[in-house]
Amino acid sequence: MNQIMKLESEIRTKYQITIPEEIRVKAKLTVGDKLLWQYDEVRDEIIVMPKPKSFTDKLWGLGKELWTDESSDDHIRKERENW
Repeated sequence: MNQIMKLESEIRTKYQITIPEEIRVKAKLTVGDKLLWQYDEVRDEIIVMPKPKSFTDKLWGLGKELWTDESSDDHIRKERENW
């Protein structure tokens, strides 16, 4: 089951915020880490996530469940034959 932590921070005069300790610990954030910010206009929400040290490592295996019936090599071979 997914657990979502909801904690509060205050925006200070120079638009600085403090990340609550519980979230820093859970997310394993340290001084110097970078955060990615995203604004969702549909939901009117701000989304903040740690910037991966390696996007390749973070995305490795993404979508692997799509290739259960056919290997990726077979799929690419078929696509190339259709060119």
